[in-house]
Amino acid sequence: MVKIVVGDIEEGTDLLVIGAGPGGYTAAIRAAQNGKEVVLVDKEEVGGICLNHGCIPAKSLIHAAGFQEDIQHWEEIGIHTDNLEVDFEKIQEWKNSVVKRLDNGIKSRLSKHGVEFKNGKAFFQDSNTARIEMEHNAETVKFDNAIIATGSKPIEIPGLEFDKKKIISSRELLELDEVPDEIVVVGGGYIGMEAVTKFCKFGSKVKVVEATENVLPGFDQELVDRIQEVSECYNDEIYTETEAKKVKYKDNKAILVAEKEDKEIEIAGDYILVAAGRTAKPALEELELDNTDVEIEDDFITVDDQLKTDDENIYAIGDAAGQPMLAHKAYREGKVAANVISGENDAMDNQYIPKVIYTDPEIAVAGMTPDEARERYRSNIKIGKFPFSASGRALTTNQEDGFIKVVAEENGKILGVQILGPRASDMIAEATLALEMQAYLEDITRTIHAHPTFPEAFAEACEDAKNESVHVS
Repeated sequence: MVKIVVGDIEEGTDLLVIGAGPGGYTAAIRAAQNGKEVVLVDKEEVGGICLNHGCIPAKSLIHAAGFQEDIQHWEEIGIHTDNLEVDFEKIQEWKNSVVKRLDNGIKSRLSKHGVEFKNGKAFFQDSNTARIEMEHNAETVKFDNAIIATGSKPIEIPGLEFDKKKIISSRELLELDEVPDEIVVVGGGYIGMEAVTKFCKFGSKVKVVEATENVLPGFDQELVDRIQEVSECYNDEIYTETEAKKVKYKDNKAILVAEKEDKEIEIAGDYILVAAGRTAKPALEELELDNTDVEIEDDFITVDDQLKTDDENIYAIGDAAGQPMLAHKAYREGKVAANVISGENDAMDNQYIPKVIYTDPEIAVAGMTPDEARERYRSNIKIGKFPFSASGRALTTNQEDGFIKVVAEENGKILGVQILGPRASDMIAEATLALEMQAYLEDITRTIHAHPTFPEAFAEACEDAKNESVHVS
C-alpha cells in the first residue's frame, strides 16, 4: 500500500539526530545546551527501546519479583504475610507508570532546551539533506551535521521468527497480561537470564536453551558456576550446547524442537522467548546511507574516537556504532558527539565500560577477568576475593550470596573487578572509576569506606589481594 503524504515542507537545522533512544536524546539535549538548533526524529517514542520496552520496564518487573524472596525472610524475622496476593495486572500498571514518568521527564527536558521532536521515519538524500516521513506530511531537512542513533532490534533465528503470539522477543515478554506457567528462553545471555529472574520468581517454570557450552558466555566462569549454585531459578532446566531448530504447536503450547548431541529434543512452553542478541542492521538499512559517504563494516557504522563517520558531516553513536550495545555507552557517546559538533575537544577515550546483569544475585563486571589477566601477564597477577557472607551489611539485609573479586598486576595496579551479589549494579561504579583512574590496591584500601555498607566489600577484596585481609582468612 502506498502511503499518501499531504504537503512537503523544507526546513533547516544545525543538527539532525535520528533516533530518540538514550544516545539520541542525550546528544540532542547536550547540543542544545551548547547553543545548537536541534531536530530529533524517531518513528517510535522518545526514550527508545531501553526506556519503553527494555531496561526500565525489565528492571521494574525484576524489582517487583524480588519481593517474592523477601517475603520468606519477613516470615523468618517475625513479619507475618498471611493471605498475600500478587496482582500481576497491577504490577504491570505500576511498571507502565514508571516508564511514563521517565518519558514525560525527557520530553520536558527536550522542550526546555528547544529541541524539536518529530515522530516519523528519516532517511538521507545526501550528506546534508534528510527526508522525514510522518503520518500526514513529509519534510525535507537541511542540516549542518547529523547524528545516527538508530539503536538495534532483536535477532530473529530462522525457524523461530517472531509471531508476537507464541514466539516473542523481550519486548512482548514485558507486556504479558499474566504470568505464564512455562517459558522457553532461547539464548542464555544477559537478556535471557534476566527473563529467567523475573518470571521464575513470579512462579513460572523457565527453561533455557543455549547454543554454547555455558550460559552467560564471555563472563568469568566462577560467576556463572556460582550463580547456578545459589539460585534455584538458574539450575532447573538449562540446556547448553543445544541448537534451536523450529517450533511446532500442540494443545495451545509452543514446542521448541532443538538438537543436542545429534539428538532431537522437544521443550514445551506457553511462550518461546527468543533472546539471541540484537542487531543494528535493519535500522541502518532504512536510512539509505548509500546517498552519503558513511561506511558500514560488520553491520556497524565505522566511527573514530570522536564518533565521526567517513562522512565529515555525519556522526554515529550507540548500537549503530558497534559493541557493546549498552545504554550507558550510548549516553557517553551522545555527549561526546554533541560536544565535538559544538567545537569542543572531546573524544570517546573511556577504556572501561561496566556490564551489569540483573540476575539474582546481580552480576557486574569491569576490566579483565582472571583468565584474561593470566593470559596477558602470565602468573604475575594478584587476586583478592571477599564473600558477602562476611559482610555485616549483607547479613542485615539477608543477602549474603555471592562475592567480589579483584584482579591486579603484581605491583598492585587494578586490572579488573567481578561482582556477584547484592547491589552489584551500584558497586561497579567505584570499581570502574578506579580502573579509569589507573588506581592501585592501596588507593582503595586506604580510602575509608562507610560501615556497614555494601561498597566496603570492594576494599576488603583489595586487602585480600594484598594478603592483608582482616575479615576473611
